[in-house]
Order: sequence, then C-alpha cells, then structure tokens
Amino acid sequence: MIRNFLFFCTVGVLLSACVTAPKGPEHAVNLTAQLHNIAQVQQWQMRGKIAFRQGKEAASLNLVWKNDSGDFDFRLTNFLGVTMVNLTVDQNKSVLEADGETYVDALPEPLIYQITGMVIPVEPLLSWVKGLPLKNDTYTLTEKGLVDTLKSGCTTCQNWQVNYGNYGRVNTAKDKEVWLPHSITLTQSAASGLPNTQLKIKIYQWTLN
Repeated sequence: MIRNFLFFCTVGVLLSACVTAPKGPEHAVNLTAQLHNIAQVQQWQMRGKIAFRQGKEAASLNLVWKNDSGDFDFRLTNFLGVTMVNLTVDQNKSVLEADGETYVDALPEPLIYQITGMVIPVEPLLSWVKGLPLKNDTYTLTEKGLVDTLKSGCTTCQNWQVNYGNYGRVNTAKDKEVWLPHSITLTQSAASGLPNTQLKIKIYQWTLN
C-alpha cells in the first residue's frame, strides 16, 4: 500500500505537463554502438516526474535521481518543492527519509517496500531507465532501432515489463551521442487477485558526467 503521506492525485493529469517531448532519431541508429555507449554511462542525473499506481491507489511526485556507478540519491518532492522521500544508497547502506522518519537497511528494496508496499528491482532499474536491457532480458525495437519494450529475465525481478518512448539525443562526457528515453512505463504483473504495480516516469532533463 502506498503510504498516505504521499501526494495522492490522478496520475494521468500530473504526468501531462506541457514539456516538449523529443522526437527521436530521423534515421536508424546502430544498436550495438548505442547499447555499448549507454552501458559506459555510469554517472548521470535525471529530472522529471514519477507516478506510482497499485490498484486504485496512485501518487505522483517530482523526481531528481542522481547516480554514480550504483551509488545514488533518489529524491521525490511535491508540487511545492517539499521533499517527501529521499533515498540515499552507497556500498555500505541505504538510508530512506520520509514523513519525518529515517529508515536504514543494507539494501534499498526493503526500505522501498516498507514505505510503498511495492517490490522495486533497484539494481536492474539503473540500467532499464537508460534503455539498456540486461543479459537475460528480452526486448523489441522501434523502427529506428532503439529499445521499444523490454521483459525482465533476472530471477529476482520477474514479471516486469518496460515500455519506452520519446527518445532524445544526449551528449556524454566523452563527447559521444546517445539516445535516452524521456518516457518510461514499468508494469509488474501481480499474482491472481492482486493489483498490478505500475511506475510511469517522464524525464525532462538528462545530465551525463
């Protein structure tokens, strides 16, 4: 269950902000080079919005996510700019601050579950948000050769499907160009009788270091 301190709202409304979406490449890309280059991107920041939905419960918040080779800071704020959730992860521990409380665990997944009731595969997600499939994932491509849909294949993150949209060109720190998604929808099929989990991410800005 999504904790009630989050700002509850209609997901579709808050994710339809007036931000010009990138149109993607005009010509087909070299998929091998694309996947190689985004795999090299280990330091990045994204800004946008994220919406959670589980059954009839929904929440939508502003998102700032900074990643440095797996150590990251994931911050959610409401429309007034007030921090609602801040998750900091490094090699030693994970710390989540929410609703005036601080939670600590060796891994981030238990903390996310404690707050939202959702099981989120954090490590695979660090690749998935870039449009990068993992070894055992299956995926389809757009007509321009970018990852369009992805189904998880790892044993700890089963039943997740990722849909991508609105790829935009971003320059890496090594002056290489990569195409990164600006619209991501992640859906986990639940067991019979239970509601599916859905995450929608709208990314307004990628910054690569």
